Amino acid sequence: MADESTRKAVSQIPLLKTQAGPRERALWPQRLKEEYLALIRFVENNKAADNDWFRLESNADGTRWTGTCWFVHELLRYEFRLEFDIPWKNATL
Repeated sequence: MADESTRKAVSQIPLLKTQAGPRERALWPQRLKEEYLALIRFVENNKAADNDWFRLESNADGTRWTGTCWFVHELLRYEFRLEFDIPWKNATL
């Protein structure tokens, strides 16, 4: 069960309403727009709370994401690169 601060943070992020993936070419641009808006709001809220801890960007079609995230512990900054793909082609067996 989430605590009150988590609920407040989540309530400030717009909900994603379009149920689509990259394979649904007609609906994917709308879903990607919703994803970007939610991500932008999340980053803005984190910066306002002095809780900035990641950078993330995607390719033009939103199927490949790259970035960095970091954590400070005992005055040492640990930084990690991240990348992930959202599959959009049908897998061949």
